[in-house]
Amino acid sequence: MLKRIKNLFYDLPLTSTGLFALLLLPSIGLLFLKDHFSLIPAEQEQRFLWLMTRMNLLQSFEGDSQRSPPRLWQERLGINMASEIWRRQGRGIWWQAWADDGEAYLIVPAIIWPIKSNPLVAAYHFGDLVAIGSNALHRQQLIQGLEQQPVKQSISTSDLQRYCKSVLKSGPALMWRPAGLAAISGSMASILQFSRFGCLSLSSDQNKLSWQGVVGLRSLASAPAFVSAEPSRHYSVSYDLPSKSDSEQILLRLSAKKTDLLFGSLLSKKLIQNSLETYYDLQPASRLKLASAPFSLILHKQLKGTFKASLQMQFALPEGPSKWKPILKTIGQRLENRDLIKDTKAVTKNSQNINGDLFDVTLWRQHQDDSVVGGWAWQQQNGELTILNIALGAAPYPALIINQSMPPLGGDVMRFSADTAGLNRLGLLDGRWPSLVKQAGEIGIKLNSLPGIKSDNRHWWWMSGQLRLEPASRP
Repeated sequence: MLKRIKNLFYDLPLTSTGLFALLLLPSIGLLFLKDHFSLIPAEQEQRFLWLMTRMNLLQSFEGDSQRSPPRLWQERLGINMASEIWRRQGRGIWWQAWADDGEAYLIVPAIIWPIKSNPLVAAYHFGDLVAIGSNALHRQQLIQGLEQQPVKQSISTSDLQRYCKSVLKSGPALMWRPAGLAAISGSMASILQFSRFGCLSLSSDQNKLSWQGVVGLRSLASAPAFVSAEPSRHYSVSYDLPSKSDSEQILLRLSAKKTDLLFGSLLSKKLIQNSLETYYDLQPASRLKLASAPFSLILHKQLKGTFKASLQMQFALPEGPSKWKPILKTIGQRLENRDLIKDTKAVTKNSQNINGDLFDVTLWRQHQDDSVVGGWAWQQQNGELTILNIALGAAPYPALIINQSMPPLGGDVMRFSADTAGLNRLGLLDGRWPSLVKQAGEIGIKLNSLPGIKSDNRHWWWMSGQLRLEPASRP
């Protein structure tokens, strides 16, 4: 057999040369393209997961070569190079990312990156990706962050983390970590701690933007194996905005099965706990009951008076007034020390917009003009005083919550809707929210439990939501 092969090479030298060329030329080509294809898929996945752990915000976009390159492309690459690579991008996925340094990185697939590029472009090859910073220092900060962990070291993943990687690599999506959430949400970050970590897929249709995905108190990567990144079959996967409230004065509505979902982070801080115990006699047992109470809230625009808006809240507290009267008395003493006037006598059925179902009504007024700045009252439920109403900026008005509240929660953990454009006009929406959020005439969100989590100690949820842009003609 060996002799026959040897004779074949001698008898057919042209064929032999062609055979060697067929074997050699692809090898040479692969050698020149090794920067693009040197990693096996598993290593590429690990690099992308590591990128996810280092970025505070990571957003994926779908390319559209029929349009001009986005401004970030032009800023990072220059107009000519941006146009060239944007054409190669086609309908593929690219990313915008923010780390601790604050400025945005442009990230594109290495396959579309030219072999020869402008050396002034602050580009860094990272596996099958290329990240471009604003300058050399910005690029160096990225390199230092990404190379803190050896690439060979495996990054543990959960089903939630795998879900996030999948949506980020397949279509428009957004991933964030606590620092990213804090940068966007400003002072609201303290009540958004249930979503410190999150990853949502995004879709748009005319004047609506919809999203769905996972959020959590803890990192998505730390979720145990039994937590699935799919909503329970008992719940709707997506969310459709309800018809807009008839009242143009309603700025925000919220219902939650537990107060802890919104205020748990605040109540867990030692400094706040000490203040609540020292100044308001709110001891650990009472805080725990308050944290477990179902909760509703409405923010209502004030057309006149000192405040731009008033807040109406309801807490379902089965033990009724007897348990909470000492705490409310302590709070009252603190308010009197601040020169507010306590009013428990002047309230009648039809005054101060208070309906007749309220008991133990207490209002607080300013000395200067006798205007009401807040108050509380108990309301009957099933014949018992179990609903505590608290108002800030107005008198307690449970009818407003009843008439304008959201549908019953059912299987949902939380429901939320807001007129963020209205909040923004009143200066009540701080932080670095995207312009789409600031312009939304209505935004709605709901939370559902994830399969596999059966205890009350839940750390991850399925979130779905939608926003509707306000008509341009509205002032």
